[in-house]
Amino acid sequence: MNMRMFWFWFPFRVVAALLVLTGAAVPGIFTLPAYAATAPSPSTTQPIPSVPSAADDTTFWLRAGNDLYLVASTNAGLLGQGTPILSAVPGQTLFLWAFSSTRDVEPNADWFVNSPDAVVHPGSRDIRWTVQSRKAAWATFTASKPGIYTVQARSRDTYSVPLVLIIGLQDLKPKSPVPPPDAEHSGIRPLKGPLPPAIPRKTENLTCWPYQPVDGWLPVIGRASDGVKSVTVTISTPDWSKSWNYTLPISANGVFGADLRVPFQGDLVVYLAPDFFRQLQTNDGRLQQYVGYAVHSDAEALPETGLARLASAWVDYNQNPVFAATATVLMDNAPSIRSGIAAVANFVSGKLRYDWDSFSTGRSVWKSADDAWKSGSGVCQQFADLTVAMLRSVGIAAETVSGETVGPFAGPHQWLRAWDGSSWVIVDPTWNQFGNRSTTAVYSEYLTETQAYKETHIPKIFGAAQ
Repeated sequence: MNMRMFWFWFPFRVVAALLVLTGAAVPGIFTLPAYAATAPSPSTTQPIPSVPSAADDTTFWLRAGNDLYLVASTNAGLLGQGTPILSAVPGQTLFLWAFSSTRDVEPNADWFVNSPDAVVHPGSRDIRWTVQSRKAAWATFTASKPGIYTVQARSRDTYSVPLVLIIGLQDLKPKSPVPPPDAEHSGIRPLKGPLPPAIPRKTENLTCWPYQPVDGWLPVIGRASDGVKSVTVTISTPDWSKSWNYTLPISANGVFGADLRVPFQGDLVVYLAPDFFRQLQTNDGRLQQYVGYAVHSDAEALPETGLARLASAWVDYNQNPVFAATATVLMDNAPSIRSGIAAVANFVSGKLRYDWDSFSTGRSVWKSADDAWKSGSGVCQQFADLTVAMLRSVGIAAETVSGETVGPFAGPHQWLRAWDGSSWVIVDPTWNQFGNRSTTAVYSEYLTETQAYKETHIPKIFGAAQ
């Protein structure tokens, strides 16, 4: 379900009224929010994490077809029962199936695993699982050590989309330092001062002093009251064809401030909203409190992959350091960049419980990635947002994709794509979960542009996580 169309509710006549000038002074001294206070690194590049070469599974991805898929479960019957897939440990048996949406898969399929520390045993020829009225081959998987493993099957000379398994998650260790928030890529850096006097814009509990961008960076400074905990800054084209949302925390004395990277070029509009998600939750998706002003940026617009690395209100990895810590562990132990991307997505598939109560009642779920992590639940937006947040936190460009699906779960939907260094990789962590109802299994059916993906997903908006 796509809950992000709330911007259509903006009352633009009120916005115009907010542009009326009132007088006050810029606060002279303030405490910058801690998470925004990381100075830019001397090097402006944040390389995609390296991966070990010993268990490199690049060949698995190069030879993969697009209509043979794998599923792994902790339950032999694939009934949504058993222990969570993320809790799998060395020595534990996982059950594998190879299936296709267009043909039967014979039980004599060949199986491959990228590491000598794991083994796949083909199942008995007379035991088959039927999916979509078609037969599937099965096998068992066991790893002797903690790690991230890639499994692949072959049937009739067609190789499956690889399946990435996380074993012994709690015992996996990072092999490189956790990257700190990087201003060049996150788009948030400390304010450079001093700032000249300006005439403020005000709402009931928010005051901001408007400034124009300098070399593509927008100074944002203000003061909040009445217990406001954060302010979300939206930078948009006047017609809303492009927009981006950053969130800044409020310091103890009620002040907020940072330089924000302006993603777009030309005439733009800036809006500041206090407690963005609380407003959406309590006002049925409407923002009732905000201030706005016009700006112009001559700096070059960010390229697509640059935009896909920025922090944002929905995908704000700077607000929760655990995103980068966990993503670093997964990427460092993955056998390739693409498998690292899959590992992060499968981690989210195993961590979040699908919020069927919200889905079935049609309630809007206005949650950031941070909220989804803490609550352990969400709908498709939160699955996609959290995956994107974790990938961005370690320097991998990723962005959500909003669109529609056809089939049993037809309707608005959101997934993502991530840049592996040479191409975009499609990932749907919601549909990679067992029936959106259990975290006991994980699929590869909607990883990369598979035949199943092409038949069910209709992308409409790329980069919608703002």
